[in-house]
Amino acid sequence: MMSQRTKTLAVFCFFIWALMAGRLAWLQAFKGGHYRNLAQRQHQLRIGILPERGQIVDRQGRPLALSIDDRRSYPYGTVGGQLLGFTGRDGRGLEGLELCYDRELSGEAGWATRQRDARGRVRPSLEYASKKARSGNSVQLTIDAEYQAIADEELKKAGDKFKAAWGTVIITDPSTGEILGMASYPEFDPNRPDDFGRQAVTFGAVAAQFEPGSTFKAVTIALALESRVIDTADIFDGEQGSYAVGGHRIGEAEGHKYGPITVSKALAFSSNICLAKIGLALGKDKLFQGARAFGFGSRTGIECPGEAAGLMDKPDGWPVIKHANISFGQGLSVSALQLVMAYGAIANGGYLLRPRLIKGLAPAGQTVDGSCRPDILRRVISDQTSAQMIGMLELCVSEGTGKVARIEGWRVAGKTGTAQKKEQGKKGYASDKYVASFIGFVPAETPRLLVAVIIDEPQGRFFGGEVAAPVCRNVMQRIISLPKGLRQDLLAARSQ
Repeated sequence: MMSQRTKTLAVFCFFIWALMAGRLAWLQAFKGGHYRNLAQRQHQLRIGILPERGQIVDRQGRPLALSIDDRRSYPYGTVGGQLLGFTGRDGRGLEGLELCYDRELSGEAGWATRQRDARGRVRPSLEYASKKARSGNSVQLTIDAEYQAIADEELKKAGDKFKAAWGTVIITDPSTGEILGMASYPEFDPNRPDDFGRQAVTFGAVAAQFEPGSTFKAVTIALALESRVIDTADIFDGEQGSYAVGGHRIGEAEGHKYGPITVSKALAFSSNICLAKIGLALGKDKLFQGARAFGFGSRTGIECPGEAAGLMDKPDGWPVIKHANISFGQGLSVSALQLVMAYGAIANGGYLLRPRLIKGLAPAGQTVDGSCRPDILRRVISDQTSAQMIGMLELCVSEGTGKVARIEGWRVAGKTGTAQKKEQGKKGYASDKYVASFIGFVPAETPRLLVAVIIDEPQGRFFGGEVAAPVCRNVMQRIISLPKGLRQDLLAARSQ
């Protein structure tokens, strides 16, 4: 017979065993998953795999931005710096195309599971699941790196020479709307973004607004020709350099005094008075609606952040002097890209195109096949008006204010512009601040290369024919002289 003490001990042991068994059963049934996960975390390590950021390449596939050892690099330095933008320390885009196409360039992160021993040492293992990172897409531009470098170099020379506040050079193919180069001054190196101020980062080619001055005269005349208000041979009196309008007097640049001259000569010699008369004859509603049709007062839709819309008030609020002033490019604000596309419409037979900066997206290491089709927004003038305008713009270069833009052996068309800047916080215009501009295209008979040059607040000389036209000539001449690129296309176009 068991003693009472033995029975008590047996019951106690059974109770302890039952308690432990119950605890084990409870842990197995209700906490098993938790402890299995805990054990896995102790012996497994999940690590993230960052994707390689996609490249930004030019139309030939040459890399303008790429990642090397997890660091973003821009092989061409300051070439196209503001356009490309830059990334932050976390690899995300902060400015320019790096920001605009950050999602496409970033790719998709992956992960991998590693085995960890009792001492915390990590070893690779094929037993555990993983997900590969997907590299970002390449963004292929319509930009040509050689053209871009030429534009940046020539713009910097002029900007430094004239101590300009800012400037831009835009190169396009007017037949397709493709942007072949977009330079901005002051220069900016995205490899060293912290070394430059905010002004250098700002992409003036699309963000800056300014009065177009005499470059707008071509638009006024094109609209008047299209409306059959005038003909190229019509005579307008230059009033010997002084014309009263709405209680104000309009004069000519440099004190010029013109008498009766043709519409063609009025554009070639850039007569404010004759253009005011043409604009008044056209009427403010047609001038306004026509300018809007040419794209002024609205964004072009380029695939680039920060684009300005420009400013053009509705005509019901125009006094007669404002109507006259707008006719020769004063009293409205435009962007350089708006002017480029408007002149592109004059050059290509009358079609306003949407500018194309992005050729397409492609998987890492690949490029986009084929060429861009023109994205036609609308017809703004007829073939006949386009041909008439091209002839007059040729006269501007051969005999008028744009003589400096002539290139031997080539027919060049273009127009100068010199616009006074408004006084900040005051009425009227500053006496010593100007925007010098020139827009030209070649070959005039079948335009394939259009170059616009804008120089803001040049010091010393300030007329578009002196400051901007030489830059345009140099850019066009250097591109024409390249052994590859548009040269053969241009030569073929001349023979058509």
